[in-house]
Amino acid sequence: MAGIKIYDFHETVYSSVTDSVKAGESPAEIMDRIHQLTQQRAAEDISDEEASHIKCRRGCSHCCRVHVPVLCLEADTIAEYLLSSLSADDIEELKRKLHYIKVHIAGYDEQERIIANIPCGFLGSEGECTIHPVRPLVCRSVTSADADACRRAMTMSICEENAFIPMNILHKSIHDSAFIGLADAMKDMGIDCRSFEITEAVLQRLGKRIV
Repeated sequence: MAGIKIYDFHETVYSSVTDSVKAGESPAEIMDRIHQLTQQRAAEDISDEEASHIKCRRGCSHCCRVHVPVLCLEADTIAEYLLSSLSADDIEELKRKLHYIKVHIAGYDEQERIIANIPCGFLGSEGECTIHPVRPLVCRSVTSADADACRRAMTMSICEENAFIPMNILHKSIHDSAFIGLADAMKDMGIDCRSFEITEAVLQRLGKRIV
């Protein structure tokens, strides 16, 4: 389900990105600023009671089997984070893992990706997100008030049946608006604003050669 574009927040993000690009900030600095803006907006607009209904927790990865679109500044930030936090051997192992996923999901639509049940390449051994501090806006946008509903939804999707997942639509709208604001600012600043599936986008930045 798509969120609702929040125009004033879209403009806030747009202005922040254009100012940051003009100032020569790095992709990581730009994304960190956007994440701070989204967290602040969510804290202002979403009550503690509403936030308490969100059941997403470390290791809950039912939804981490879908295509995730990222913009180039997001992919740059994720790659920089991995290169600065993993050893050379771990980077090579991750590249092999991402290459395997890239090959096996090539040409898949959303439904086929779910049926294939191929998890995100950035999940750890316990289902945790290993890039959580720099995870994409699309991932940040998704919440659920019922973890079991997420599990059922993935199962029913394989059977081509629809399932309802209770989520905070305002939380999603804030992050969707940030994504659009970022993309619009990148376009107007002459930066490639196309989105790419996260696996291939990050693999490309880590280096294509698999050893």
